[in-house]
Amino acid sequence: MPEILPDHVPSPRTPLVWDGTRYRAVRGHTDGTVQVRGEDQLFSIEKVVAQRVTAAISGPDGFVASLGCPAGRYWVITNVAAQDATSASTARHLTTVHDGTGIVFDAHRVAIAAGEWLAWHGHVFLDAEDVIRAYFIGGLAGDTCTIDITGYQMTIET
Repeated sequence: MPEILPDHVPSPRTPLVWDGTRYRAVRGHTDGTVQVRGEDQLFSIEKVVAQRVTAAISGPDGFVASLGCPAGRYWVITNVAAQDATSASTARHLTTVHDGTGIVFDAHRVAIAAGEWLAWHGHVFLDAEDVIRAYFIGGLAGDTCTIDITGYQMTIET
């Protein structure tokens, strides 16, 4: 990026960025788009994250976990839905597991019929190896349970 100096004054329409010590002109492409990455963006998206995991839970209060976020990436999960297709449950908890620590971000403590989907919408951030777990409180060993997650993978600052 060219530094803004008295002998190099941009046009009044040139977008500028502060680099911590001085203003610089933002780089552009010949098609008129602006070159930005990671933290320079207002909304950083590299690709969509959408997955479904269906598995049998191992026992009462069992869980189904999403696949992990890949190393070197960050996921922003915006929707999670969970279902026990086999048995009614008494509660359902959604947790993130980061560095081995589970943190509940949504809990439904009501009777939930077999086959009923419960959905959560918001923002949960995952980094390498983090997963989301759906716990089926009151479910039975061998119940077929599903977790769906959607969101996006962020671009990484380069």
